Amino acid sequence: MNTKSVFVALLGLFLSVGAYAQHQTGVYKVKPKRSPEERAAHHAQLKEKLARMSPAERQAFKKAHHDKRQARLNAMTPEQRARFTERHAHGKRSRS
Repeated sequence: MNTKSVFVALLGLFLSVGAYAQHQTGVYKVKPKRSPEERAAHHAQLKEKLARMSPAERQAFKKAHHDKRQARLNAMTPEQRARFTERHAHGKRSRS
């Protein structure tokens, strides 16, 4: 009888953990798409920010951005990396 109670308790625990894992809504954050005007304004802000930096700051900023992008690429599977590089060939998205 004791074994049966332990089995039922473990089964209930696994089912509740499974249900909890399926209902977590905030796990994956979805960025809202920006309108063309918002993208252009953001791009202008970034260009202005880079223009205000000293050459040493600009170089450090670009190196940090490069390192972050490389880490992201290295974490991808080969299929994801191929798709990403295809879409971002030469730093620009293909618009076909």
